[in-house]
Amino acid sequence: MPILLLVLLLCACYTPPHTRYASMENLPEGVRDSLTFAYSHHYSVGYNFVVHADSLLLLEERPLHTAEGAVAASDTAWVRRHDQIVVAAITVIPEDSTDSVWVKVARDQLTMGWTHEKDLLAQASPDDPISQFIRIFSSRHTIWFLAVIGLALLVFLIHATRHMHYRCLLHNDIPSAYPTLLTACLAAATVVYAHIQRHDPQLWVHFYFHPTLNPLAQPPLLCIFLSLVWLLLLLMVAALQNIFQLQPLRSAVLYLLFLLGISMALYIVFSLIPSSAVALLLCLAYGALTIGHYWVHARAQYFCGKCGLKLQHKGTCPRCGAVNE
Repeated sequence: MPILLLVLLLCACYTPPHTRYASMENLPEGVRDSLTFAYSHHYSVGYNFVVHADSLLLLEERPLHTAEGAVAASDTAWVRRHDQIVVAAITVIPEDSTDSVWVKVARDQLTMGWTHEKDLLAQASPDDPISQFIRIFSSRHTIWFLAVIGLALLVFLIHATRHMHYRCLLHNDIPSAYPTLLTACLAAATVVYAHIQRHDPQLWVHFYFHPTLNPLAQPPLLCIFLSLVWLLLLLMVAALQNIFQLQPLRSAVLYLLFLLGISMALYIVFSLIPSSAVALLLCLAYGALTIGHYWVHARAQYFCGKCGLKLQHKGTCPRCGAVNE
């Protein structure tokens, strides 16, 4: 796993556009204006988008400057869902009361045209899998769907564990620290993510347009968030391995579903807390309580003398049947 992590970090190196130039004073005016626009709008000519709406209307002729604003041409073109488009030109029309920024995009040599920047950003997204994931996961519909699914899972699994005596997190837990650490890491990542969204949204917008998996090339807040995401992935792999190793298949599936419900609930709760300070305090309290509960009640104090399975108490090993006294 450390070798895989190192390879992914090296493959994910990326230098943001505005850091490639030490000074813009000696650059030509057109290049300087283009870099300034790219810095403020997070994209420039040559940037790739993919259409996620049903369609996007394009004006084939360049909009004109008039006293009333931009004159729309009669000839139009359409690009459809999943079409890949590239930014071909950008112009600013201050008189346009709808949106002063017009962007020319092209699907191919025969299909190209102009559209308002706000229409482009509303109906298309950066052509990058990380950006696509961020767009889908940040949707309000997705958040409320996760909330409903998480609540339903928790209600069902609490009922199942109470009547069938199955193991679950924080109650009759398995002797593995990874599920507990996984939920604590998720809570911390959610707090950092919510803080960035509220207090430095432009930082998140820039990351949305120029995503990277390398935390070392990011500002401190993004570096912390991406490091927590990497830690979350590693803990997820370790937790899955332990859950299915320490329990029969049916019990492991129920435990995993309960863990999924707890994770969804934690994400919803910590993302909706309006104060970052309060969210941080609650996150620290949750981490301390869950880790303390595991250390006192669920930590494995014995190992099976035959197969090496972790045991919370002496007795018959549930895997091999050996009696440990």
